[in-house]
Amino acid sequence: MTALALPPLRAPFTGGDPHAALRDARGVIEDAIVNHPRSLQRTIGPSEIGTPCEHCLAAKLAGWDQVRDVAWLPTIGTALHAWVEEAFIAHENRRGAQHDGGLRYLTEAKVMVGTILGQEIWGSTDLLDVATGMTVDWKLVGAATLRKAKTGPSPVYRTQADLYAKGWNDAGVRVDHVAIAYLPRNAVSLDDAIWWTAPHDRQRAVDALARAERIATNLAALTALGPDAVAAWISGLPRDPDCFDCARFPDGAHLTPPGHRAPAAQFADLLGSTAA
Repeated sequence: MTALALPPLRAPFTGGDPHAALRDARGVIEDAIVNHPRSLQRTIGPSEIGTPCEHCLAAKLAGWDQVRDVAWLPTIGTALHAWVEEAFIAHENRRGAQHDGGLRYLTEAKVMVGTILGQEIWGSTDLLDVATGMTVDWKLVGAATLRKAKTGPSPVYRTQADLYAKGWNDAGVRVDHVAIAYLPRNAVSLDDAIWWTAPHDRQRAVDALARAERIATNLAALTALGPDAVAAWISGLPRDPDCFDCARFPDGAHLTPPGHRAPAAQFADLLGSTAA
């Protein structure tokens, strides 16, 4: 019997330009980021429904593509989520949760938070503490966001948390509290983290879904008039002055984030008026 010739385990040494090799390595990383499910997602999710920017909410509901750089910071956040998930799974396994009262912590569990025009909206809950009845969102943030978090979460984060809690209650799992853990991206200790919690506000989630439903209903009606009518309506909607997303949509190519002034106007403010 002739033995099968197996392919080599390693590619042969060929030499070459180390700078080109580093570009190859970077290309592998960037390709993984661009093709990650989070980057390819087009359906609106719980993390976007609470945006105070009506323009961007409508654009996302309409399925508009956004122009983005390779999303490095979100990728770091995704990596953190994966590490934390492993930590909680290992914790539950070590204590024999399956044989000792059941799982306390559910990680990255999918839940349906509601519907928009009959379409189910699903999201992944970072952590669900079923014993306490509390959801927890992990947010890996820089120093500026950490400072703002001391006064409470943004409308986007708070709505996201309440949407998840609503979804679990609708599914028959009691959730009374929501929490957000602001984990410092640039600190050396978790002592700088901010651990926020509040009672679940179901009405906040219901109102956010109703707002999205109204906008989606208008979009559906305008679709019959053609894409130009849809684009004109979306472009005329109110924009949040601190929104970073507006400049990423097709009608925001002339804008710089955050805010909605053209770059020339921003430079004019910095330099002062030259009018006599």
